[in-house]
This record gives sequence, C-alpha cells and structure tokens, in this order.
Amino acid sequence: MKLYLAILLLFTYSFCIAQSDSLSTKKNSIYLEILGIGGYGSLNYERGLFEVNKIKIGARLGLSTYHLTDFTTSFNPDIIIPIAIHAQYGNKHNAEVGLGQVISNIVETNEVTFNPERTTNIHANFTIGYRYQKPKGGFVFRINYSPVIEFYKDYRHWAGLSVGYAF
Repeated sequence: MKLYLAILLLFTYSFCIAQSDSLSTKKNSIYLEILGIGGYGSLNYERGLFEVNKIKIGARLGLSTYHLTDFTTSFNPDIIIPIAIHAQYGNKHNAEVGLGQVISNIVETNEVTFNPERTTNIHANFTIGYRYQKPKGGFVFRINYSPVIEFYKDYRHWAGLSVGYAF
C-alpha cells in the first residue's frame, strides 16, 4: 500500500511540475545594453535555461565593438564578447545576479614592426541589479552594477542600463 501511495504522490508531483512549466517566463530576450559588461554598448541575446518557482537561471551572449578603425584608419574593429550566466528572483520585478567572462579582441601596435596586431584577452565580470520583465514577455528593462576585473587583476567599476524585448 505504501508503495502505491508513493507512486501516486510522485506522479501527482510530476504532473504539477509539468503544469507549472507551461506557465513559465518567456525564455528568450534580446536587448541593447548601454555601458555594462560589453563596454560602452552591446547587443545581447539571452536564453532562460530553467525555472523553479520564482528563481530563473539563464545565459547571455553579446557583441560589442569599441573602435571601428585601427591607427592606420583601416576598417579593423575591436571586438568585445560578453558571456554570462545569471540568476533572477521574482515575477515581473526581479533581483538579478550573474557571473561571466568578457572576451576582448583588440587591435594594438606591434612594438617591433609598428603594424596593427590583434590580441585576445579574457576578463572576469559579475553583475548585481534589477530587472523588469513580465512573465508573458514584452518589454525588458535592466539596471545593474557590473564591474569588470580586467586581466583578472584590475578591478574596474562599471554599470549598465538595458532595454529590450522578451519572447
């Protein structure tokens, strides 16, 4: 009898979880971030990975540029790629925290040949802030404190403001 009761409870619990998944927050969002971990501005795509009650876990990937031309005035843009994983808590008003990496591919002067040369570096970042997003999607607004630890040693205070759309 206990075995049947345990199976019944497990089935009921699984059914309830399956029902809550159909009511979950929209999983995709795209937004422009001014300042933030992508530098002076970045375009970002974010995907919700899973959700339990009011806690949501997601990942983001962005693209930014700093200079479009190098010192020879040739088109040779610096590329900045913010990558992060984050957690949110809330319904439409969310507290948000995250950790990630910033990959920078920057054009610099070669000290021997004086030609443009690309260098790639990885920097750490974290984010803490506020996010407005209705569970059914639509307008997204984020404001956060998002310092970058350049070369894993130089701490740079930074903040970001984002507007976008969840779908």
